[in-house]
Amino acid sequence: MLIGILEVSEPNHYSAVNGLVKTYASQPDNKIIVYTLPKIQKALEENGLPANASIVVLDESKSLKNLLSEIETIEFDRIHICTIFDNYFEFAQFKPQVKEIFLHVHQCEEWYNDNFSRAINTLVPSLKNKDQNRKYSRIIARSVVDYTVYRPLRKKMLDQWEKKYQLKIIVHSEGQKEALLEYGCKLPITVFPFAIYEGMKDASQGNKLLRICIPGVITQAKRDYLGVFEILQENASTLSDRLDLYLLGYVTEREKKEMGIAISNLQAAGYQVYYYDDFVYGEEFDRAIATCDLLLNNQFIQKNSTEVYGKTKESGMIFNMLRAAKPGFLPREYNVSEEFNDCTLFFDSYPHLLELIKDVLDNPQMLQQLKASAEKLAVSYSPTHLYPRLVKH
Repeated sequence: MLIGILEVSEPNHYSAVNGLVKTYASQPDNKIIVYTLPKIQKALEENGLPANASIVVLDESKSLKNLLSEIETIEFDRIHICTIFDNYFEFAQFKPQVKEIFLHVHQCEEWYNDNFSRAINTLVPSLKNKDQNRKYSRIIARSVVDYTVYRPLRKKMLDQWEKKYQLKIIVHSEGQKEALLEYGCKLPITVFPFAIYEGMKDASQGNKLLRICIPGVITQAKRDYLGVFEILQENASTLSDRLDLYLLGYVTEREKKEMGIAISNLQAAGYQVYYYDDFVYGEEFDRAIATCDLLLNNQFIQKNSTEVYGKTKESGMIFNMLRAAKPGFLPREYNVSEEFNDCTLFFDSYPHLLELIKDVLDNPQMLQQLKASAEKLAVSYSPTHLYPRLVKH
């Protein structure tokens, strides 16, 4: 097959592109062309681009409209459209020569439950958590444009592509699939992970302290960092010399002062706390996460009254567990597949999380068992195991 993969909207979605490329490339007869951004190109090449894959970069010298026109001249067997953000006009005019189009849906309600109530419920949190460099007027304007312009374009694209092509949906979890079915989606839906396992070597064996990692941008708008910091601060006398905290991300500009003080307080209490000044991806991300013992998800599960992590959208947390073959701490309310149970410690509250951390510290065999279970699960998410998911329809 000749497969086209388009990710021209979101550089943070490198892992999803890499997973598709490596999975399709596991069959030597396939040929893959990736149309993407410079940052994703760099990360894909660092990670090792398969011989049967190539990259076409959308840079400042080329418009998306021209790139899509070039793609239209090639006869593909299937095309993956990984993310559409502010480029709806360009994609609404996209008429590729292809049999199958796979549309990746990251936020279910954006495509299948996009009513006025949803627009209001997503706008209010955005106003509350705005970055200091963004004006309220721009946030409101973006929401108005999304509802009055992009919303009908999304519906038009779904209708046109369903009539002209074999249109199929890709989501990253069973929870998202269930949400789409609840919303009335009649299209074939494939569950494919946001990240895959490629045999990442465990570099945590020599850790003298238990290293707990929280991957992602350091912002209270998405994750409860302050709650985690508080429970650790309160128990510094018994924990600061037994664990360190690896924040695999950077602090947002808006929260540098508040987060900086909280992190400094932890360090003053004796904890080793690591974090970054810029976005972390590619080889640097992989090297860091490989050194960690356990990953911690401190996500706010319900973003607003319509968007729920584990249901209408997904967190990258469980896919980092898969990519790095690491066990994790997850909130009990997080909707995750049962296959994660053996490599996950579920907590009901931060005091409960504290007890689980102490259990791991006091029982080294427990950690080893969790890691063994994580590796066993991760292997089932390697390219050759995942390929049948992409070709089953």
